[in-house]
Amino acid sequence: MVNAGDNNGVDRVGAEVADKVVAALDRIARGVRAHRQAIASRTGLTPLQLELLRTLAEGPPPEPLTGLLAAELGVSQPTVSDSLLALERKGHVARQPAPGDRRRSAIVLTPDGTELAAEIRAADDVLRACVADLPGAQQDQTLRTLLDLIAGLLRAGVVQVARTCTTCRFYRPGDAGTPRCELLQQPLPPCDLRVNCPEHQPAAD
Repeated sequence: MVNAGDNNGVDRVGAEVADKVVAALDRIARGVRAHRQAIASRTGLTPLQLELLRTLAEGPPPEPLTGLLAAELGVSQPTVSDSLLALERKGHVARQPAPGDRRRSAIVLTPDGTELAAEIRAADDVLRACVADLPGAQQDQTLRTLLDLIAGLLRAGVVQVARTCTTCRFYRPGDAGTPRCELLQQPLPPCDLRVNCPEHQPAAD
């Protein structure tokens, strides 16, 4: 039995829980990767091509430019360029002049690409259903916990791109347990917390 004053025991227990959380996240990540790999194989795509279609279908941010898409997905720009070229040859994406700068090319989904992206999203219904099976309060707490974890991983340099409420300079934790957005001037109950906010501005370090 660990005594209340046994800091080493408390630290050991905390480390064990942290190890289990990391192991659980890794198990989830592996499951999602395998699920997405199966979808990619079924649709004749590579996993990266699938992620590009999903990202483009979700809309900005990021802007649909090669360099920004590469940063979003954490891969090199040449790798993204090759995948976009393959998607273009398959008729899923096209290039058009970027708004405000005709020297750059923006990537847009073709009708075929839009239809395929919808199929990809529908295939993820099984993942959403697993979350939806949790009680509402547990879903809310899970979202808040994951957003806090993303903020910590961003500070540690593990996550490179984050536009979550908890990493934004307009986010305020709130005195009554409900956070608040100072930009929108409104409270942020769990259902309004954003994972990819277009108005996001990074919080100061």
